[in-house]
Amino acid sequence: MGSEIPSTALCHHHLRGVVYREKDLVGDLLHEQVDFTRVMSEHILGRPISDRDLKVINAALVVLMEHGLTPSSISSRLVYMSAPENLQGAVAAGLLAVGSSFVGTMENCAELLQVLVECESDADRISKAHEMVASAAAEGRRIPGFGHHLHKPDDPRATELLRLADQWGINKTHVAALRLLSGVIDEVRGKPLTINATGAIAAMLGETGVPVRVMRGFAVISRAAGLVAHVAEEQQTPSGRFIWDLVDSTVPYKP
Repeated sequence: MGSEIPSTALCHHHLRGVVYREKDLVGDLLHEQVDFTRVMSEHILGRPISDRDLKVINAALVVLMEHGLTPSSISSRLVYMSAPENLQGAVAAGLLAVGSSFVGTMENCAELLQVLVECESDADRISKAHEMVASAAAEGRRIPGFGHHLHKPDDPRATELLRLADQWGINKTHVAALRLLSGVIDEVRGKPLTINATGAIAAMLGETGVPVRVMRGFAVISRAAGLVAHVAEEQQTPSGRFIWDLVDSTVPYKP
């Protein structure tokens, strides 16, 4: 490590106020743009975002917020049952499930799309897409961003998101790469495989310039809101004990 002292450009506080990047919280942000998604996005990305990009990020956040009793929400409910004094612990437990299998798969899909976008020609893109599909098949891997066990034959969330991408004019690079990859997958399989919500979100966030390694952060932020709602419902109509009893009574012990 060098001798340079590290610094931060995110926030500074003093006796009379707080500054987010270069904007005063009280004097600027609470007056000129009291919009959480805009302030959050500009804080994370370190640049102004357009109204169009704000629409995209809002759509992604709403889509990812909730999906019912899935591993993340079940985890939150069970941890809250065990430690009802610790709401944040319950939410944190659920957020640990945001990863490469559920909720956070836009990062894995975005990595593939970025490779396709960087190809020098359409022919190279098609060849690379075939290579991706063949490699996944040979290794028995699913291709992130495609397929969904709860939504068939199409994921309605992805269908609508991609329609909005066309409507908003953000279908030039990453969305085009997603559709190309989808076409190759269907061609190789001989039947359609749905683009799922995180696949569509990967493409749309890519079009807005969100870095691949930051995309999953938006899933974390979005799902946190949904998990707070699950904890709030758990406070009123508990299900944690029922889930525990159900597992205990249906999963056999086999030494």
